Amino acid sequence: MTSSGQSSPLLDVNGLSIHFGAAESPSVVVDNTSFSINRGETLVLVGESGSGKSISALAIMRLLPRAARIAAGSIMLDGKNVLSVPENEMGGIRGARIGMIFQEPQSSLNPVMTIGNQIGEVLRRHKGLRGKAEKKRVIELLDAVEIPDAARRYAEFPHQFSGGMKQRVMIAIAMAAEPDLMIADEPTTALDVTVQAQVLELLRKQQRDTKMGILFITHDLGVAYQMADRLVVMKQGSIVEEGAREAFYDAPQHAYSKQLFDALPSREKRIREGIDRTIKSPKPVLEIENLKVHYPIRKGLFKRIAGYVKAVDGVNLTVNQGTTVAIVGESGSGKTTLGKGILRLLPLSGGHVRYRDVDLASLSASEMRGQRAALQVVFQDPYSSMNPRMMINDVILEGMIAQRIGKNRSVQDARVDELLTRVGLEPAHKFRYPHEFSGGQRQRICIARALAVNPDVIVCDEPTSALDVSVQAQILDLLRELQDSMGLTYLFITHNLSVVAYLAHYIAVMYQGEIVEQGPVDEILDAPQHPYTQQLLAAIPKIDGSRAA
Repeated sequence: MTSSGQSSPLLDVNGLSIHFGAAESPSVVVDNTSFSINRGETLVLVGESGSGKSISALAIMRLLPRAARIAAGSIMLDGKNVLSVPENEMGGIRGARIGMIFQEPQSSLNPVMTIGNQIGEVLRRHKGLRGKAEKKRVIELLDAVEIPDAARRYAEFPHQFSGGMKQRVMIAIAMAAEPDLMIADEPTTALDVTVQAQVLELLRKQQRDTKMGILFITHDLGVAYQMADRLVVMKQGSIVEEGAREAFYDAPQHAYSKQLFDALPSREKRIREGIDRTIKSPKPVLEIENLKVHYPIRKGLFKRIAGYVKAVDGVNLTVNQGTTVAIVGESGSGKTTLGKGILRLLPLSGGHVRYRDVDLASLSASEMRGQRAALQVVFQDPYSSMNPRMMINDVILEGMIAQRIGKNRSVQDARVDELLTRVGLEPAHKFRYPHEFSGGQRQRICIARALAVNPDVIVCDEPTSALDVSVQAQILDLLRELQDSMGLTYLFITHNLSVVAYLAHYIAVMYQGEIVEQGPVDEILDAPQHPYTQQLLAAIPKIDGSRAA
């Protein structure tokens, strides 16, 4: 795929520096960065949040925020410096010469325009297509990105598409003008593992067909291995390592690169660290029997019930004291609905949830409030699960006050200090607001809030999916340490099977509202029986070479 023998690269970024703030005291976000991409080649930019990956990509597109400015450097596309062309000419380069796939398709697509019109907009601007020719080409593009029934879905709106399908639409938009260079900024971060595999293969296929260069941005080393010809590792705005894929994965040179590898969760890491995930002397704490959560489908003028969406349909599961039970499956499989149903945060349509011989499904709302302290939850997005107007002290105190934990305020305040210290923060942090913390710090605060009421069981709903790999490793280690020291039981909802292999004792695989397979973690990973489980495991990006061991 690489064409390194070319005399000049398709893209040549040389000495790029990007500053924020006043010229006399700038904040340097990209510092003297250089890299190049040939036609038909994929260069992967690897690094964590704040490393300068995305801002470098936006500079190539000339889409920097107003507060940013390019302090030095050049960006040559086929020998022409895009930093010096007038904006009206740059408008023709965007889309036509350089396409971009953004990380979050939901915020990138216009919710009031049909999918066909949004793809057609690129064709009208850059290809001059109109009418029947435009529609025909849009349908061809939707077919190319494997949107089923493209002729019908052409007229639908973004909200009618799943996350994976919306990302495919973004690829179709980026491909519409047949660009020479594709910039893919974390295009699979929010996708399930099977959808991710499909999107990566789609990009590779388009590259084979058109010989376009790809700048692929990610913090996932597994995805990087699948896509890269060469890699560039960025940290705090600077390139710390670069090289061919095989050399990098066999023997990374920089300490930061090695740190990224060491932070990857896996069964091998768990074994290396001597972590025992066998279940000893099982003692049930939660027994879920034939649990159902059905949503009515209402139709007609009088909104009569015409059927039901069976989000959770007859689930049976036993959760043992002091263990981590992972609920895995793709978006829409019913994982989160199951977690909320167990906690009675959603109305149940049938079944039983026995917590220490108390059937939660039979309790009234007031009776259920008496069980809330024992059953807590940590959500996927820590920022949206905290009140932005409340200081951290009040966020953690809220549950203690509601559950009357602590005989007086001074005892409660001391408990807040203790919890913040326990999750790796400082007591002085309690007088700050949520926006003053990083994503990993906010998730630690949410864990402290859950611990404040002395829970027995914590439902963790994708608590690390939005975190960088090193921060994810810190949160997983924290959860494991808390479990070991406090005897906590976790119901861990995730689509990341690498996290499962590292953390879980037991796995339950959900598909279309049902658990299709369950068992001890190593049994399921070594010998999956159900075709869906086999499909999930086969779709995990594999890293070959010495660093995978």
